[in-house]
Amino acid sequence: MLFHRPYDFSLAIRLYTGYTTFQEECSMRAAVFALALSLVFSTAALGYEAARHPKPDLNGSFYEQGRIQVHQGRWERAAALFQKAVAEDAKDYKAYTLLGYSLRHAGRLNEAIAAYNRAVEMNPGYAELREYRGKALALAGRREAAMRDYAALVRMGSPLAEDLKEAIGRGARTVN
Repeated sequence: MLFHRPYDFSLAIRLYTGYTTFQEECSMRAAVFALALSLVFSTAALGYEAARHPKPDLNGSFYEQGRIQVHQGRWERAAALFQKAVAEDAKDYKAYTLLGYSLRHAGRLNEAIAAYNRAVEMNPGYAELREYRGKALALAGRREAAMRDYAALVRMGSPLAEDLKEAIGRGARTVN
């Protein structure tokens, strides 16, 4: 357990939010937790840019149309559109990522893993991709390979590492 006393947690929150200073007596655990909170929230805030994730255009590219199908849960249709998108631009790692995502949800794990592998070749630092591929690998019963993606997410400092760890623990019981 991280905190030995309830006071530690409340102090960590107050330290993080600026409602107190280190002049108050606090444990080292609380200070470390406050630092961890600040790093997690600042990294998460820096990582998301709304302009990079615009709403899909209904009449847009195959990639945009595929995104719409993903949001509607139409996995086979989405996969077909993402296959067209990667045929147009073989260097589009996001299209390969969403192709893998669609194929995984359609239950086509080997094809999904192949699409994810192609995307990793292009951009090994894309955290969502590592999480998705790790889930596909876990579903395919390839726990050791899934753990390598988990380790990569931990090295990146990604909060997605915990999601993947839970999915690996569940194994092939779910496809989300």
